Amino acid sequence: MHISSRDNPKIKQYVKLAASKKHRREAGMFVLEGARLCKDAFDLWQQDKLEITACFATLKALEKYSEYVYEKWFSQCANFYTIDDDIALKMSDSQYPQGVFVIAKVFDNTLTQSRIKADGKYLVLDDLQDPGNVGTLLRTADAVGVDAVIMCNDCCELYNPKVLRSAMGSALRLDIMITESLSDAADAFRKAGVKLYASVVDKDAVSVTNADYSGGCAVVLGNEGNGMSEQDVALCEQRITIRMHGNINSLNVATAGSIILWEMCRGDDL
Repeated sequence: MHISSRDNPKIKQYVKLAASKKHRREAGMFVLEGARLCKDAFDLWQQDKLEITACFATLKALEKYSEYVYEKWFSQCANFYTIDDDIALKMSDSQYPQGVFVIAKVFDNTLTQSRIKADGKYLVLDDLQDPGNVGTLLRTADAVGVDAVIMCNDCCELYNPKVLRSAMGSALRLDIMITESLSDAADAFRKAGVKLYASVVDKDAVSVTNADYSGGCAVVLGNEGNGMSEQDVALCEQRITIRMHGNINSLNVATAGSIILWEMCRGDDL
């Protein structure tokens, strides 16, 4: 089916989902844009790990990416629509869209005890607000092979298009759980025997290079401006920090988190 009207209900739905966290939550759906992200989505769809409800492509995109956009993906999807270039511009948050779009149902992001392994490695994002930081950390967590990521305390929304774009597909591949407070995650880790470490800026904390990451371990990263609250730090077994040797005393949370994730997981054949 070809869509040429900007007022088509499917187009309006996509635009609302892209723009509104409230609409995404109520609909239980999210959007993806670009050939790379849509390819990752269709790979999961073919494995029955993601439900795609609609996909769109311009005629130019079908021609440019014909080897996989149409032949491997869209020809198998019942809800496939071709769209005009001006509609792609309306749907996109890019000045030069690739012309490939997907609507999918959200994953099951419920935090449950059964999803926490006693010997697992975990990243906890505590009230992070910048979608670029969240996306970068998800991508790093995917690269080093953590078992899951937990997002809590009003952390930036997982399905924010900017998070999905900066995560480069990692948000689709990782096991990600969402909970209201760090105390819920801390309780689950405690029951599983997983150590919980608070990342802080404190010269008296244990250096990240000296911390014991053996066995089950989870590291908490706090808010970009304020770090972790004292209440949340108290939920953790140990405070860890990155020793500074230059002229600054702290790092961007995505940079700091990447260093800590490497230290936590490098014993696992990294």
